[in-house]
This record gives sequence, C-alpha cells and structure tokens, in this order.
Amino acid sequence: MLAVAAAAGTYAAHTRDALQKTVVLFYDLDPDMEAAYAKLHTAASQLANCAAAWHIEASGKVHDRKYHAGASDLVRRKSTSIRKAEPPYVKTNIETVAVGVGRQTLHFFPDRVLVYDQNGVGAVGYQELHVDVGATRFIESESVPRDAEVVDRTWKYVNKSGGPDKRFKDNKELPICRYEEVTLSSQSGLNEVLQLSRCGAGSGFAEAISSLGKSMPKEGACVAQAA
Repeated sequence: MLAVAAAAGTYAAHTRDALQKTVVLFYDLDPDMEAAYAKLHTAASQLANCAAAWHIEASGKVHDRKYHAGASDLVRRKSTSIRKAEPPYVKTNIETVAVGVGRQTLHFFPDRVLVYDQNGVGAVGYQELHVDVGATRFIESESVPRDAEVVDRTWKYVNKSGGPDKRFKDNKELPICRYEEVTLSSQSGLNEVLQLSRCGAGSGFAEAISSLGKSMPKEGACVAQAA
C-alpha cells in the first residue's frame, strides 16, 4: 500500500507540474488563414508519404574520394518522421505538424513554428522562415527506398577513372539515388536539412510556408492564455 501511495503521489506531483507549465492556444482562423493552414497539412502529408525521410546532421568534404565511392562530400544522416502530433505543454484546438530534426522537434502552428529542444522552446515566424528545395545525388549504402529513383551506379572503392579498384576484394557496387533536400532556415539561427526519398514532394511544402507568411492572422485572430 505504501508503494502504491508513493506512486500515486509522484504521479499527482508530475501532473500538477505539467499543468502549471501548460499553455492554452485557441485559434479562430479567418477563411484565408484556414485555407493556408490546410494547404500546409496537405503538403506535410506528401512529405510523410515518402518511403524514407532523413535529417542531415552534418556534412563535410572528402579528402580522398577513392575510399568513399567517389563522393565529394560525406553526409551523416538519421531517419526522421513527419507526422501530426500534439506539442508538449500546449493544449490547442488545432492539429499541428511535427518534424524531427535531430535533438529538436519543429511544431508547425498556423502563425509560427515552435522549436522544441532539451533547453526550452523557441519560435520562428513564417515571414522569416525560408524553405529551399533541390535535388541531390546520394550514394546509397543502405537499402534503396521503394520510391527512390536510381540514376547511376558506382563502387565502394573507385579508381581514378571511376571504375572499381580491384585491390579491394569486398568492393561492391552501390546505387546512386536522386533524392530531394528541403532546407529550413531563418535569420534567428534555424538551419535544418531534410532528405526525402522521392523528388517532387518538397515544392508544395515550400509553397505552403510562403502562403502562411502572406496570410498571417490579423490582430486578435488568435488568443493564448496560461492554463
């Protein structure tokens, strides 16, 4: 009984602490803003429907390309998710899109992006958020996603002419895939890159962000209050 009582007390304390930190955001969107936000959700669904999505954690130049399948850059990436999810410590009457970018999570609200990490929460307005979309060639050492376009082949170890270096017995052939990269940046310091297995999905997302920047809610269109 003592253990049960202690557990109940811990849970009650946790719940009370969470409620004290919770903010309530109620949105009353005008038709233009509602349409722009719906466009964002549709575009985010296109990103989520890609067979694979990654967050680019770091990249750097290759010093000796023959040991790296002829690549000019080394990229460290990690699988990520793009989904509808409720943000921590926020209660709201709308659904938000959540994108994982390493140790941070971006939650897309109608009027801004909230950036969550272990140190707290930041915010980026859509008018200052830049989205750049472009294609990239990526030497795939993992399994090729089902919707990826294989545009070429190379070898794990290449010679100067681009052929297989026969000095290496485990020199396997690798596919080169055409992926799409979506870069999210702002003057306040946001700089994140998503890599998508299917090209063509990112342009709609960029357009949706631009539309939100042009359809910012008028003063009084959204109300926030502490719970």
